[in-house]
Amino acid sequence: MSKYYLNEYSLRGQFKDIEDFADKLIEETIPVLERVYASEGNLVYKKDTLWSAEVCNDISLHEVLKQKRISAISRFKSELAKCFFREPYWNSDDKHEINIKEYKFDEEYSHEFEKVNCFVLALDNEGCIISFVHPRYRDKILSVIADVGKTKDKECLIDNIFDVHYWDKEQEVKKWTACDKYQIQVRAKEFDFHPPHFHVLHNEYEAVFRLSDGKLYKDGNKKWSTSMISEIEEWYKDNRDELIEAWGNLHGL
Repeated sequence: MSKYYLNEYSLRGQFKDIEDFADKLIEETIPVLERVYASEGNLVYKKDTLWSAEVCNDISLHEVLKQKRISAISRFKSELAKCFFREPYWNSDDKHEINIKEYKFDEEYSHEFEKVNCFVLALDNEGCIISFVHPRYRDKILSVIADVGKTKDKECLIDNIFDVHYWDKEQEVKKWTACDKYQIQVRAKEFDFHPPHFHVLHNEYEAVFRLSDGKLYKDGNKKWSTSMISEIEEWYKDNRDELIEAWGNLHGL
């Protein structure tokens, strides 16, 4: 289970016309979304006002998806509606400890960014950005300078997906099975302002536990019961050394 955040700033009227937008969707964006949704449990978050973003010539995304004359739009209408107009959403009132002070990309436009945006969400939740085709978002890594809790002026890197070649080199992950039902993961390329940790997945449940003591660090969308947390803590006691070794190997320690 992974979290992805649609880049609201990569859709701001850059396409020549609706046909151009449809062509780019077919070539790059739709294959990315199909790859993401192919894995059960993956979530694509979007700003709750994304529907109003300009595609071209003052035409909004919502208006584009109502088009019937564009075969590409009609053919993928259900998939696009699922991604763009259904939960999960986020909004600018959400609170986060991360304050991005400098964007080392899209610098001419970044002064327009809201304080809470897709990049803040991706950093806070160890997610990836999905960008529409835009010349300012053709780099696989986006760099920002941020204050994270008590850590000031830290450079943080965010994965940016704009085509399926992102997966040419899969992220390294070490996996275990706990109690015959939980999948345990230690992942490479984790954001280093979080403490060393491991992920636990079980159906629609996801959480992050600290490597130092095996305690719950962060819940997912569904709250974990006390008994579930206890099962992971007990498993951790028997596997602590192996988890720490895997973290060290994957992070070059």
